[in-house]
Amino acid sequence: MSDSNLSSLEQGSHYTAQALKDFLNTSDAAVLSSNEEELFTDLKREYKVVHQFKGCFEGGNYQEKRTYIVEKV
Repeated sequence: MSDSNLSSLEQGSHYTAQALKDFLNTSDAAVLSSNEEELFTDLKREYKVVHQFKGCFEGGNYQEKRTYIVEKV
């Protein structure tokens, strides 16, 4: 999936690194990946959303920030 106008990510769906990058640039969300710093090195690589959360703890405070965990496909 490569829609650059995404408003949210769906659990179980696949997205290119480019689509994830575009999504993060236009939304207040966070993406966690076991691929660490390699997440955006190949913008055509696909990732699957394996979990999603309505918020997370950041800086000791709970933030209502959509948070997604992705894995390399």
